[in-house]
Amino acid sequence: MQASIFNATERFFAPFQMILKIPVYQRNYDWNKNNVKRLLDDLHTVIKTKEHHFLGAVVYLESTNSDIGLPEYLIIDGQQRLTTITLMLQALKDATVDGDAFTTGTIESFLINTQSPSQEYKIKLKPIKSDNIQYSALLKHDNSKLDENSHIVENYRLAKQTFDNWLRQGIASREILWAIRQLQVVGISLKEGEDDPQIIFESINSTGVALTNSDLIRNFLLMSDHDQERLFEDYWLPWLPIEDKLRRDNSNHAMDAFFRQFIIMKKNSVVAERKVYQTFVDTFKNENLSHEQALKEIKDYAELYASFMYPAESSYNDDIKTDLASLNRINQSTSYPFFLHVFHDYENNEIDEETLTKVIHLITIYLIRRTICDVPSNSLLGFFASYYARTFKLTKNNKKYYEAINKYLFVQQNQNEVPDDNQLKNALIHSKLYLNKGLCDLIMLDIENGNSKEKLNLEDLTIEHIMPQTMSKSWRKNISDEEHDEFVHTLGNLSITGYNSEMSNKSFAEKKHILEENSKAIILNKDVVDKDEWTIADIKARAERLADILLNRYELNPIEDSRIEFEAVDKIGLDNLDATTGRKLVSFTLEGSKYPVKYFKDVPLQVIQILDQDNPDLLKSLVGLTWKGTLNNANQNNSFIICQEKDIDDKLKWSYSKVRDDIYVMTGGSAHRNMHVLKQIIEAYKIPKGEFYLSVKVKEN
Repeated sequence: MQASIFNATERFFAPFQMILKIPVYQRNYDWNKNNVKRLLDDLHTVIKTKEHHFLGAVVYLESTNSDIGLPEYLIIDGQQRLTTITLMLQALKDATVDGDAFTTGTIESFLINTQSPSQEYKIKLKPIKSDNIQYSALLKHDNSKLDENSHIVENYRLAKQTFDNWLRQGIASREILWAIRQLQVVGISLKEGEDDPQIIFESINSTGVALTNSDLIRNFLLMSDHDQERLFEDYWLPWLPIEDKLRRDNSNHAMDAFFRQFIIMKKNSVVAERKVYQTFVDTFKNENLSHEQALKEIKDYAELYASFMYPAESSYNDDIKTDLASLNRINQSTSYPFFLHVFHDYENNEIDEETLTKVIHLITIYLIRRTICDVPSNSLLGFFASYYARTFKLTKNNKKYYEAINKYLFVQQNQNEVPDDNQLKNALIHSKLYLNKGLCDLIMLDIENGNSKEKLNLEDLTIEHIMPQTMSKSWRKNISDEEHDEFVHTLGNLSITGYNSEMSNKSFAEKKHILEENSKAIILNKDVVDKDEWTIADIKARAERLADILLNRYELNPIEDSRIEFEAVDKIGLDNLDATTGRKLVSFTLEGSKYPVKYFKDVPLQVIQILDQDNPDLLKSLVGLTWKGTLNNANQNNSFIICQEKDIDDKLKWSYSKVRDDIYVMTGGSAHRNMHVLKQIIEAYKIPKGEFYLSVKVKEN
């Protein structure tokens, strides 16, 4: 490897026959107008100061093209700068209309191999195939093939416009060409067979070159493979329609999002953005995959991911498309690692279409309910990362696919639990739903469209406040500022119309007339158009009605099947106290109901609180219940199973938990000790022994 500073144009585009090749594994040309504008500004400074301008580093592998025997530079890093230089050269050539044959001829020799016997190698620069179509058409002035939205065409147009202006200002075309030839780089030349391009590429990226995870993964899979051309043709090239979708607006954001979701799916755990590439490489090596095997797997999952992002363009049924579109509307993509598993099972015929549809609907409604209830989403990515693996840790659950997924969802606690109907209705009535536009749009359409075949499309409609956001004098007669602030953005005051700009803050009578004459939202407006005035009481009543519609639409029913387990467990009854020592607790079962729990110390408190709900008077009579049998280190203060706070020695408060009021239960200590406490509680409540047992993880061999 050798490094030196030189003028980029003189080394790579000087007037001799050569080939400058961008390898297939490189990213697309994605410099935007701002990048090029900065370079043009720098070029203008060079013209004024007559000094060199430094562009950065270019890493290349020099060899000889065996087809026609010309020198060939394989660009490992720096293609964005070099491609931009050629676009500026072509723009200057096309802008030079003053008969300067020297400038146009020189540029022609920079860009074209005039003596090449092969048409394939007439143009010196060979971008990757998706860019080469635009680049070749540009140099050949074939306007029929130009895509005005491509970066190549956009940046050429910018350079051409800039040079046209400079020429009108009196700057000669030769001055501009001279300035382009003063653009310097640090050239790092690699030797074939001695230097590893992949290692050098990664080293450059680690020092700050702005390459995305999708760039790095593509390069890793193609750069070092001897069969890279075929792999690109067979696996990456068919991606182009999908990549074009994911790179809309010429952004790598969606592609990078896919790779992160893909590697999360593979690992069944959260992977930070900064660790995606290295985790991918480690996984690739651990699974001992060939480059071709990895590419095939990525291609399959990328096609699934495209369906999530653009469901209308997919081949799935209308119910699935609707649910995926709903998740997009409320920006809930955390479920995608889980969906990649499920859709892959469907594509491999492991589940049928009905099961797939039910699973997607379950998760969609769960996420809609969470969003309505404004549950913090910080735990969701971790939940969905492991959801599939934990549900099907026991392979027998595959036979009850939907049921297992449903049950696992409903056993979640704390932030990940399913919001119940009371929480959902309260949020629907009182939350300022308008402030979450995506959610508000979804709710309005779900109320109005329901299951009808003729659907309203919000693209042609807008959300309308019946009581306006800014109240006029007529509105203030019956509604206070405090009431306005509380209810203006809530469900009961919102509708949809195509006449939002006309309705604005008109009187209620005027708004009602517009709704009666023009609105197609019959369900939303039926208790608006029958009113003579619009009051806070009307808003509340309407919110109740609309909330009930949504409760029905967003209904979720839990599967209760005691045969579905998520861990291989041993069941331990109260007659086998010693069996709990050294075991990991999963749950306890009381009178036919299972309750997940992690720690033995939590079981006595949870059990007694459950039993107290059905028989609250009994607990008071049990105050003073003492330990039966032998208690190690027994004394007057720690022999109580159930007691009041005054009965507990200050040094032993750690071993008691409050049940309610001034009643405490012993909870501290070993698993064996807690089992003994449980045994006495169960006996005191006269629960048959077979109605309580603990589930602990099976011991690993």
